[in-house]
Amino acid sequence: MSDDPHAVAFLSLLRGVSGLRVFPDPEGNTPTATTALPYVVAWISVRYDLGPTIDTRSTRGVATATVHSVGLNDTSARITAGKVRDALLDVVPAMPNRQAYPIRHDDSPPARPDESTGRRVYDQIDLYRLESLPG
Repeated sequence: MSDDPHAVAFLSLLRGVSGLRVFPDPEGNTPTATTALPYVVAWISVRYDLGPTIDTRSTRGVATATVHSVGLNDTSARITAGKVRDALLDVVPAMPNRQAYPIRHDDSPPARPDESTGRRVYDQIDLYRLESLPG
């Protein structure tokens, strides 16, 4: 797992949901064509924007989690996406040495078929944002 506190916060919240299989798993594995459905894949990117400091330093952490909720059909993908939403939306995660703001939901296009693993599944992609300041 990444040592970035934003990625750790996102992944910890998702992995804390009972029965929700989250990838990459703690060993860094990703799903294959034989992975049991449903599951979630979370890819997290973090950038540091200009913070509200007098010395004009980039201290505002802005993390985006691109979360793929994968199921056998569109209904299963949406149900899994609902579990993700319940785990993340409006949560203010504890982050060492950071003051976090509530997690926001930025985008959610419709579930769509995906055959990238070699079998047909449905993928609901949601974008979540977590911002923080030093603290």
